[in-house]
Amino acid sequence: MIEWKVEVMVTQKDIADHVGVSRTAVSLVLNNAPNSTVSEKTRQLILKAARELGYRDSDVLPKICYVFYDRNPNDPRFSHHLKVAEEAAARSGYSLVFMSIRPNPQDHQRLRELAKSSDTAGILVSGILDDTMIGILEESKVPHLYYGCTDRTDIPVVMGDYKKVAYDAVNYLIELGHRRIAFFSGSLSLLIIKRELAGYTQALQEAGIELDKSLIQTGKEEDGLELCNRMHELNIEYTAAYCANTVIQFGVLQGLKRLGIDVPGEISLIGHEYSEFVKLSVPQLTTFLMNNSQKELPMTRLIEMIQRNQSHPNNQTAPLYELITEYDLFPGGTTAICPS
Repeated sequence: MIEWKVEVMVTQKDIADHVGVSRTAVSLVLNNAPNSTVSEKTRQLILKAARELGYRDSDVLPKICYVFYDRNPNDPRFSHHLKVAEEAAARSGYSLVFMSIRPNPQDHQRLRELAKSSDTAGILVSGILDDTMIGILEESKVPHLYYGCTDRTDIPVVMGDYKKVAYDAVNYLIELGHRRIAFFSGSLSLLIIKRELAGYTQALQEAGIELDKSLIQTGKEEDGLELCNRMHELNIEYTAAYCANTVIQFGVLQGLKRLGIDVPGEISLIGHEYSEFVKLSVPQLTTFLMNNSQKELPMTRLIEMIQRNQSHPNNQTAPLYELITEYDLFPGGTTAICPS
C-alpha cells in the first residue's frame, strides 16, 4: 500500500488568523515593506508564527549582515570565517547576509540603509575600522559588533590576541633551535602587524636573541614570493620565518621551492590563521589557528547582544571587549629542528 504525504501550503491568511492581525499587516512584514507602520512587537509575532507554521514563500528568518569593510571579499583567509559565522547564525535561527563595503560615500549610504532596515537584526563588521563607519552604526542603534584589530575600547569588539600568537609561534621556532628567524608581514602601518611584531620581538628578547632588523621584511601587497626573493637578492641568511598569515606563508614556500631551498630541511616556516592554502599546500603549512568554537565567538557574542537588546531594550551595558587568546597548533610539515 502506498502512502501519500500531502504537504499543506501555509498562506499569509493562515498567519494572520494565527496571530490575530490583518492580512495587510502580514504582507507588509513578510515583504519587508519600507515605512511600514506595523509595530516591532507585532512584526516579531508575525515572523515567529511564519517560522512555526512553515511558511515558505519568503525567507522569514531574522537576518544578520556580515560586512567586510575595506577588505578584499575574495581573500581566502576570510571565506572560512564567513562559513563558520553562517553556521553559528543558522543554529540560533538567523540567516546570514554578506555585504562588501568600501570607504566611499556611496557605500556608506548602503551601510546606512542596511542599518535602518527593519529586516536587519544585527551587523558583524570585519575590516579596518574608521570613524565614519563606526558613527553610522552607533547612530543606527542596531546591535553590532566589530571583529578586527583596534585600540578602541568604547565600541563592542572581539579580536584575536595577535601579539600572543606571534609570540607563541616564534617561541615554537626557538624551541626547535632556530635563532635566525625572519618576520614576514604586510604593511607595518596596520595595527595587527604592529602587535604581531611586538610578539616576535618579545620572544627573541626573552630568549636572549639580538634583534636583527634586516630579518624584518614587510610589503603592502602581502606578497610572500616577493619577500622571499628580496631576502635572497640581499643575501640575508635565515633558518626560519614567522609569516603574519598563511597567504604570505604559502608565497614564501613557493619562492623557496623555486630557489631550490628545501622546506623544512633548510628553512622552516610557521604562520598564523587559516586559509585554504594550509591543507592544499605541499607540504601542508604549519600554523597557529583558532578552532571553530573560537571562530564562532564574534557571531555568538553578537547574537547574545541582539537577544539581550530584545529582552531589555533600554538596558545600557558597557561595550564588550574580548580577546581570543587560545590558538591551536596545526603541525603541517613546514617546520623542523634547525639544521645548524
